[in-house]
Amino acid sequence: MDLVKNGKVLELVHPSGNWTLIKEEGFSPVQITVAAVAACSGYVYQTLLEKKRIDINDLSIHTDYEQDQESAMHVLTKINVTFTVDLVDKSNEAKAEKAVHLVKDACPVVKSLDPSIEINEIVVFK
Repeated sequence: MDLVKNGKVLELVHPSGNWTLIKEEGFSPVQITVAAVAACSGYVYQTLLEKKRIDINDLSIHTDYEQDQESAMHVLTKINVTFTVDLVDKSNEAKAEKAVHLVKDACPVVKSLDPSIEINEIVVFK
C-alpha cells in the first residue's frame, strides 16, 4: 500500500480511486481504523455463522467509537460494533448470539490493536 501527499492531505492509493485521509474531505485515519475493525469483525462473524450452519438473509454493521479527548493524541478508547442480522430460521438466535462473542478473539485487526481499547460486539435481530 502506498500513501501520497496531495496538497495538505495524504491519500491512500487505490486503482479505483485514492482515499483521502482527512475527515474534512474523506475518512480520518481513526475512522479507517474503526472501519477496518468493523469489516474484519463482519467477515469473521459471517464465517462463524456459516460454520455453525446458521443461514442469514441479511447482515448490516454499524459502528461507533470513543476517543480520549483529554489526551493530546485523542487515542481510541472504545469501539462498538453492532451487527443487525436477519436470520432465515429465528430459532438460531441463541446460537448466533453466542457466536458474536467469539468474534473479538478471531479478528486479526482487533488483535492488532492496543489491548486497552474496549471492543464490544453486539447482535440485534430483525
